[in-house]
Amino acid sequence: MKKHSLYILFLLISVAFVSCDDYVDIKTEGRLYPEETENYRYLLNQTAIFDASYSLVDVASDDIGMRENYSSFFENNYGTSDFYRPFKETYKWGDSIYYTGDTDNDLIVMYEGLYTANVVITEVLTSNNGTEAEKASLQAEALVHRAYVFLDLVNIFGKAYDAETSETDLGIPMFTEPTVTENITRASVKEVYDQIVSDLQQAIAGGLPAKRTGIEVGFPSLASAHALLARTYLYMGLYAEAQAEAESALSLQSSLLNMEDYIDTPDSGWPRRIENPELILSKKSVSSYVYAPSLLTLNDELLNSFEEEDLRYQLYTRPISEMTYDQVSGGRAYCVALLTGETRNAGPTVPELLLIKAEGEARAGDTDAAMTSINTLRQARFKAEDYVPLNAVNADEALVKVLEERRKELMAKGGFRWFDLKRLNKDPRFAKTITHRYVDEIYTLEPGGDRYQFPFASSLFQYAPNLEQNP
Repeated sequence: MKKHSLYILFLLISVAFVSCDDYVDIKTEGRLYPEETENYRYLLNQTAIFDASYSLVDVASDDIGMRENYSSFFENNYGTSDFYRPFKETYKWGDSIYYTGDTDNDLIVMYEGLYTANVVITEVLTSNNGTEAEKASLQAEALVHRAYVFLDLVNIFGKAYDAETSETDLGIPMFTEPTVTENITRASVKEVYDQIVSDLQQAIAGGLPAKRTGIEVGFPSLASAHALLARTYLYMGLYAEAQAEAESALSLQSSLLNMEDYIDTPDSGWPRRIENPELILSKKSVSSYVYAPSLLTLNDELLNSFEEEDLRYQLYTRPISEMTYDQVSGGRAYCVALLTGETRNAGPTVPELLLIKAEGEARAGDTDAAMTSINTLRQARFKAEDYVPLNAVNADEALVKVLEERRKELMAKGGFRWFDLKRLNKDPRFAKTITHRYVDEIYTLEPGGDRYQFPFASSLFQYAPNLEQNP
């Protein structure tokens, strides 16, 4: 392993001076030596830095709605708290989410993983005492991790992909080498997406294991590379390509949880990520929003879209009063983190792939196939006695129903609804003005509004004066 004089984790605000040799010492306890292939396995075993997704993005979407009594409770008890300010300002689509000088910890964690991935990507193929197949597979793992970071963050800080404007739309700082230069700028949205597609295509050819289960679910697989490429193509509007990649992933992993089996399961007794057959690659939210004051309180429009018998409504949401110890009444909140004992997971899953497949089929005019894909998922979300298959008279109706199911299935799981709002706002059929109420103020976000791009924390500009802020 080449020696790095600085181990800098995306503009780490405290500028940490840690050499890669430290990882050799810590991880190998003196048993291995620099430049050994096995050392890159140790680097990739650091799941704490790779298993991360951006927490705040769920708070911004129209799935979340603070009723007046809940927002008053929040403001009266936590409104002046520095710790909770990002939650409030994200909900309000504020011009500044963090106070001056405060750091965006989620961004730091994700770029920490990016840095280590880049170390592996650039060095492992020339390492010693490993087979070419081993080296290629390790590089492929790192490429999947890098692609996830780029895809998640470009959809948070950059504009939705648009083939006509992506070459000039601002994306994110896109490091593909394990270095940080003095002149840090933002790559275009097109450049970021081109890199994501390239990384995932290379990973698919890199000899990854077909799938990962159990304690290995945080490590990339061939199924996860296809799944993330399907997600990427969906966000690019390449629906046939997205469908094909989803089908490739489903051919490797297609198990669903039957929710009826868990009706009487107590909190923290649901399958965790290492036990969940639906999860293809784990990407946990850095922060949990399951206890007051930072509950993900759900919008009535979303709640009313559920059928009464839908177990996603019955089990994945619960009265706010139960989650605030009766301090606030009325409405319901997302509660899956209570069921599993873990934070929300934005990693690719079998349900997401079925939804991508269904959307591709609907957009291609194959109404029956789209409904079959959706009903495959829905059948696992109802008691057998309550299940009624969905039908559509044409492809347009099928697409509407697919998108409705997508919203319900992926609610509050790591930004899916926010990213869907951004991409669907480009279609007049689905463009939507959304509002958030906080105490006695109403905030409005128009389709394509500037606040669909999160502002960067001001502290970043101390180290990146040429980084362009979002308007």
